[in-house]
Amino acid sequence: MSDGDRCEVLVVGAGPTGLMAALLLRRQGIDVRIVDRAAQPSRESRAFAVSARTLELFASLGLADTLLQRGVIDSGIGFHVSGEWVGGLDFDHASSPDTPYRFILMLPQAETEAVLLDALDDAWLTVEREVEVTGLAVDPDGVRVEAQEASGTVTTLHARYVIGADGAHSIVRHALDLRFEGAPYPQNFLLGDVAVDWPLDHDRFRVFVHADRIGLYFPLDGTGLSRVMATDLHARPDEHAAPELTLAELQSAFAEAACLPVTLSRPEWLTRFRSHHRVVDRYRVGPVFVAGDAAHIHSPAGGQGMNTGLQDAANLAWKLVSVLRGGASEPLLDSYGSERLPIAQEVLRFTDRIFNAAAGQVGWRAWLRDALAPMLVGPASALDVVQDRAFRRFAQIDIAYPPNPAVAELPRGPAPRPGERAPNAQLTRHRDLFDLLAGYRFHVLALSRRRLSAVEAGTLADALARLSGDRVATHLLARMTAGAHGAVERLERADLFDRYGLADEHAQALLLVRPDGVLAWRAESLDLPACTAVLRRLGALPR
Repeated sequence: MSDGDRCEVLVVGAGPTGLMAALLLRRQGIDVRIVDRAAQPSRESRAFAVSARTLELFASLGLADTLLQRGVIDSGIGFHVSGEWVGGLDFDHASSPDTPYRFILMLPQAETEAVLLDALDDAWLTVEREVEVTGLAVDPDGVRVEAQEASGTVTTLHARYVIGADGAHSIVRHALDLRFEGAPYPQNFLLGDVAVDWPLDHDRFRVFVHADRIGLYFPLDGTGLSRVMATDLHARPDEHAAPELTLAELQSAFAEAACLPVTLSRPEWLTRFRSHHRVVDRYRVGPVFVAGDAAHIHSPAGGQGMNTGLQDAANLAWKLVSVLRGGASEPLLDSYGSERLPIAQEVLRFTDRIFNAAAGQVGWRAWLRDALAPMLVGPASALDVVQDRAFRRFAQIDIAYPPNPAVAELPRGPAPRPGERAPNAQLTRHRDLFDLLAGYRFHVLALSRRRLSAVEAGTLADALARLSGDRVATHLLARMTAGAHGAVERLERADLFDRYGLADEHAQALLLVRPDGVLAWRAESLDLPACTAVLRRLGALPR
């Protein structure tokens, strides 16, 4: 790093959130740099669950298959009380067919980071390591950043925007003097990445409860290792003063919770930890943003943390590109906080409920026996509702943003509404909508349940083509009277139309999907001029 260097966006922190932000910006042609104070990526991490929503993001970047090859597919959760199986949630039986990923992918955070680092390398961007940001100041042209290199040299870098993705102890957050409201949980936990020998299968996430003990089991990867956690009933007020965790102590605590003969071996990582739950009061101060653990931290329960940070990056990156390249106005950047802060607050409440139940604060044992178990063995319809609701919550596909500069406010109409995730739908036997929504860019979907003639389809396809560009892809999906047109995705199945609220046989609609997979706008007609105006306002087309 040379003194006086300039860039459009500086990303501070090379964890999953920072790497994703840098990759998305780089692929859009933004002059981005990413720095991290660590000399090398960490091989130890508490994050390991990759949600369906995150897999959809990676799929749009052409990276989902790489993740799937490295991880373990977990299609459900099993619940055990005092050694007795009381039921389970099977995500692959959930009634929601609107995602190709009806499971949780168990993959250590280090592996997710490795995939992103490889993609950055392919994009000719390297993490500048052993560079610690020591201060920043906002000026009329952006942000002046001071950083110290491993040699002790202090340099100054100027960036138009800065993204602080530098973790729970974020220097960027401290420099902005943002409140980080919350507290530590009172319980400590034991954690280990180990080989597990027991009479159960190694196919799913399992929760064990016995007396005051809680144990958690997660299948990890193809090496034969799993992650186990257990409450530390002998925790000390200062976790850093506690002796180093031993395999014998972890085995005793986990076996007591599981009420099973368990042998743990081949420890790769053993640690004690105490979780915190905190969230910032703002996501943006002028040209500086916070994301990921710099903005929100919470219990690892529910596997939400890393996924939430990756979605922060996906939400912010396209908005920065729209301002830097598309001439969009600054209020678009305010929508980052108005959309993501409520999500972080809800994730914190969700993980609090799980963690407090697991720690015995709200009657976990009673809840498993009296509330969950009857639902799991009840009527199939009730079970489907439970499975679906649980899956959608864990998968993070149930988000909905309110109207704001990035989401149109429209009269009440069919779902999905602007602000909701654009769901998947099957187009043909071997092709679905997400195959079309590839690439981190805007997608215009022109849907016609009414049958089009070849002439009508050709005229409409030509008009749509005039909207296409580097940041906009257009798709005409219609039923045809006869013949075919090369620019038309010819449909005979009703799945897409039903899922997008085109119930009438003559219905048509025009939808605009943002790069992060969220619906920005829709019209119940093929109103191309209105769509063009929205694209210009969002910086996807030149004004």
